[in-house]
Amino acid sequence: MHDFLKKSLLVGLFAIVTPASAQSVAVIKTMSGDVTVLRNGDIVKASLGDELFLYDQLSTSANSTVGLLFHDDTRIGAGPDSRFSIDAYQYDSDSHAGKADLGIQKGTMALVGGKLAMQDPQAVRIKTPTDILTVPCEQLSVNVDELRR
Repeated sequence: MHDFLKKSLLVGLFAIVTPASAQSVAVIKTMSGDVTVLRNGDIVKASLGDELFLYDQLSTSANSTVGLLFHDDTRIGAGPDSRFSIDAYQYDSDSHAGKADLGIQKGTMALVGGKLAMQDPQAVRIKTPTDILTVPCEQLSVNVDELRR
């Protein structure tokens, strides 16, 4: 009985630490230089093959680039000195319905639309500091200069 209680508490602890909503939405497919991920208040160094999650914020350093592959086959590339975030992502692999909201705070981002953009051109949006862009075509690139205050 004592071992059963220990195992039950351990399983319960893992359920609390790893919520069901923490499903990956993308993976780092290409990378050069230093790339970091801000996740739940912690900054971690990114590695090739790392899974990315909703609300992750990625940053590239001066000589770095990163390429992501989302579950719907949307591809994103970010150039040096870029900072962007995964603000929303839902994808149904059966119907190809869903949405993706990405934010770019500075730098360059190139996007090749996947199944979401093919299903609904309004489903993929990129929020810049001054505007919200939809992806009505298969490819889009954005360059954002950091706002001077």
